[in-house]
Amino acid sequence: MKRPSTRAEPDWELGLNRIVFFSDAMMAIAITLLAVNIRVPQLAPPVSASQLGSSLGAMLPQALSFLISFIVIGVYWMAHHRYFGYIKRYDARLMWLNLLFLLFIVVLPFFSTLLGSYGSLPVAETLYALVIAGIGLSMLAMWAYASHDHRLVDEKLDPGFIRGTFPLAVATPVIFLASIPVAFVQPGLAPLVWWLVPILGLGWRLVRRTRR
Repeated sequence: MKRPSTRAEPDWELGLNRIVFFSDAMMAIAITLLAVNIRVPQLAPPVSASQLGSSLGAMLPQALSFLISFIVIGVYWMAHHRYFGYIKRYDARLMWLNLLFLLFIVVLPFFSTLLGSYGSLPVAETLYALVIAGIGLSMLAMWAYASHDHRLVDEKLDPGFIRGTFPLAVATPVIFLASIPVAFVQPGLAPLVWWLVPILGLGWRLVRRTRR
């Protein structure tokens, strides 16, 4: 006689909430570190308005790297929130992919500071672009794994909707990877390539709205 299984069904909602809360905390810490890494200029008194203005102007690259990194983390936080709204179950592989995503998130403040300090060097731009591409590719892998054949998402989720999420998700890491040759050909221009991401994102959303 076959013995009944004593293995309990996991609490999917509790488990998913823990994954999301942990991810939110890591992204919040990363954004906080971005701001902490911006230092107030240390000037010997007496300080004139021109000296302070000059020092603040010298901090412009750091401010721009902060702004780009803040937007990147914010956009991927919203994407993470959106994807996990459709994910109804989890397994060990999804958790590892989520940890890989968070690994790239938590190292971003270091590479953001590196970019702000040495942004004119191709190496700094390249490393930064690789980290952003890592964030995008790890999230893409996580969503592709969860949504493939409705593995971990709601069985009723429209396949057309799932397919429609991939073009923009693929575009972001591709754009950052494509900026790497630009950094070596013309240092300092790679950030201009990165701004294609929000432009394409806006255009993609407008196209999808017109098709509805």
